[in-house]
Amino acid sequence: MPHELWSRRIAVRYADGHLSTTPLQADDAVALEVPLHELRMVRLAPTDDGQLALLLFFRSPDQLAGGTATHYHPVPIHLDPELETQARELVRVIEGDLLTARRVQRSRPDHTPPPGPIRADVTAAADRIRSDDTVIRQIGALHHFARSDEYVLDVAPATYAGTAGLLAVTTLRLLFVSAGMCHEFPVSAIERTDATTTSGSEVKITVTAGPDVELEFTGTERDDLARLTRSVHLACEMEHVDGSVVPSRPTSADLFGQWQSLVERHELGMLSDDPFQHHATGILSAMPSQN
Repeated sequence: MPHELWSRRIAVRYADGHLSTTPLQADDAVALEVPLHELRMVRLAPTDDGQLALLLFFRSPDQLAGGTATHYHPVPIHLDPELETQARELVRVIEGDLLTARRVQRSRPDHTPPPGPIRADVTAAADRIRSDDTVIRQIGALHHFARSDEYVLDVAPATYAGTAGLLAVTTLRLLFVSAGMCHEFPVSAIERTDATTTSGSEVKITVTAGPDVELEFTGTERDDLARLTRSVHLACEMEHVDGSVVPSRPTSADLFGQWQSLVERHELGMLSDDPFQHHATGILSAMPSQN
């Protein structure tokens, strides 16, 4: 829904990912039409004369406001103090949309956990392995061990600590099902998974979770174990990447590079003191807060 602020001097409207300002008086207020993706952040701050200022920070130093490049300096939109409650709500909405826009959203197959007791995801995973003759009981047990909040991605016959069984990966856990038992390990703790060929046709899968935790599984079905390893990588990616927030641009590295270029141009006499100070202040103000 649209959010609007009507001050005596200016009207502010935010809707459908666009922020617009319309001056209502013939003064120095700036008319803007800003897509959300051009904003880095918005803040609300009091002014020296007791008014409010909606501060717009842009991602690009070349963003124009009133025909002049901002050079990372915030563009103030002056508001009446009685609009503080509505202004804070506007800032909250815009900041929420900026955060959503920075979240990693990747297209994935439907991993909605199916109902039991005979789960379609377990059956589909079992159908993909080369032979299930040695793990029929474990596959049957997996229908019971799989939780209602997870989806079984893949399975493969494997051995752990000398015990034969079924290695399975779900969207949340790595499971090893053996005779009457199920060992589990959370995907969120996995840092790395490697598959290597050892002597003969044996394949070893090494799951690492920190410097002191390393699980080793072995098996002879190379294709099944390779596919399961890829599924572990997928589960880790969904756990650690999907929905995460990428850094806001410009990043500290971007700004540091611009700072180095600015200093070099100043030292070479390509930029006089006043423009240097103006650009430098903008870059420093854009640096992410360490608090």
